[in-house]
Amino acid sequence: MSTNIDYTPTSINEIVYHSVVERQLIMDIASGAMQFPFAGKNGILLHGIYGTGKTTLARLLPDAIENAKSSGLSHYRYFACQRGNYGLALMSDLLRYVEIMSYSISGYHYFVLDEVDLLTEKALETLKSLMNMPQTIFIMTTNNISDIDAGVLNRSERINCNAAQSQDWLPFSRRVLIDSGGTVIADTVLLPIIDSCNGSAREIASAMQRLASAQRARAANDSQKIITKV
Repeated sequence: MSTNIDYTPTSINEIVYHSVVERQLIMDIASGAMQFPFAGKNGILLHGIYGTGKTTLARLLPDAIENAKSSGLSHYRYFACQRGNYGLALMSDLLRYVEIMSYSISGYHYFVLDEVDLLTEKALETLKSLMNMPQTIFIMTTNNISDIDAGVLNRSERINCNAAQSQDWLPFSRRVLIDSGGTVIADTVLLPIIDSCNGSAREIASAMQRLASAQRARAANDSQKIITKV
């Protein structure tokens, strides 16, 4: 049984998407098949419920986009947004970074703003203005898209990151189950367990570990019964 395995996706191809539509949109942006930034849109807003991989995808996108533009890696800046006055200080930091030379070969500045809905109303208004700056790409996550300034929304490609279909999680679930010392069981048994996790990768991984533990306990109990009978 393997332990301490990191199941965090290492590329945008490993993300389990809400649907094939969202997956294709991400792939088109990252590959350059869809021009981005374009027509005043230089933001990507990943929105949806907790645990569906928005932050992971947000961190992977800068390198994926930059690689298509320059065959290199991005130099992106990550910010975990917070409530309160921190918002305006963050906007000042972003402006300072935009004014210096980008370390990315393409010349683009990449900013990842996690839980952008936590920014103050004033900060969101300022963000809208910052998004007008040339050579900038903003990748943002939110659990509450209704709290995002309309101007920010208008400048962003919006990606639905709500729960994926349960069957799309089957390969991941089987992998965790086997790695945890369990045995693969019928999809008809696995799917209801995945359904109960509401599209959260964390919950699915935890559920598979619990299932593997239950399987080992039953196997040990069956072995003990056989020994007792003998």
